[in-house]
Amino acid sequence: LRDLDDLIRFQARHTTTGVLVGGTAGEGWALSLNELGRLVGYAAESAARHSNFRLRVYAAVTDIDSRAARNAAVTAVHAGAEALFLCAPSFAQPGIQGLVRHFAYIAAGLPEHTPLVLLNEPQRTGTDLTPELVRRICAEVPSIVAHCEGVGQPARARSLAAELPVPVLCGDDRMIGPYMRSGAVGAVSVVGGIVPAEVARLILEAQGHGVRANRIADALERNLSPLIDTLRVASCPVALKETLVALGAIRGAEVRAPLALLGDSDRRALERSLTAAKLLVPALS
Repeated sequence: LRDLDDLIRFQARHTTTGVLVGGTAGEGWALSLNELGRLVGYAAESAARHSNFRLRVYAAVTDIDSRAARNAAVTAVHAGAEALFLCAPSFAQPGIQGLVRHFAYIAAGLPEHTPLVLLNEPQRTGTDLTPELVRRICAEVPSIVAHCEGVGQPARARSLAAELPVPVLCGDDRMIGPYMRSGAVGAVSVVGGIVPAEVARLILEAQGHGVRANRIADALERNLSPLIDTLRVASCPVALKETLVALGAIRGAEVRAPLALLGDSDRRALERSLTAAKLLVPALS
């Protein structure tokens, strides 16, 4: 919990607007209800203390079973989550009606007007929430206030921004610039956990107009690209935690089985990548 407090304090010093607990790039799938409630509650208290209540705390619901998902959602909201990110149930691959019922069932168990955000991660869940399907879900579940898209295709972003009744967020660090230019309003970012100021600036400039804004956004994308690639050397959250340890942001990296930490050779490769990204000064021997 001390590491969590340090990370939230770091985000609070920047223009980050919210932190997501138990996201699909993390280990939310491994948390018990008690652990989820404890983490969300601690994060909410830490965010309030370090940001004077400016930094919002959200929670992801990744359970496969609808009843378990609703229990997790209720637990997170009661612990202090201000909004919930909901993804399609992994492995189950329900049809359209099953998905609508899943999200509606979760919403029905929550306090009225609890904000919900759909999170599309087909590479993790096996189900693609297409623009047509998202429109259907939004029509059936009015508490959905946004959609976070993890499919790295600018054409998908343009389609979503044009067709959906709710704002679109980018869920792929490689696509932040193209998504902002296509109408997205923000991003849920993994690399933002390390360089939040740069990601916030990229979002702002990519949404802007004119030659200067485009040049700044292009430069930021080039500068962030090596770090984004570094974070893809292993499954999230392994590479992210190893990076935070290498940078001294957290005291140690632990991951839940079946995930495993990097071996020595992979860790050295990670450190070389961080040095190339100008984030890590090599230790003097």
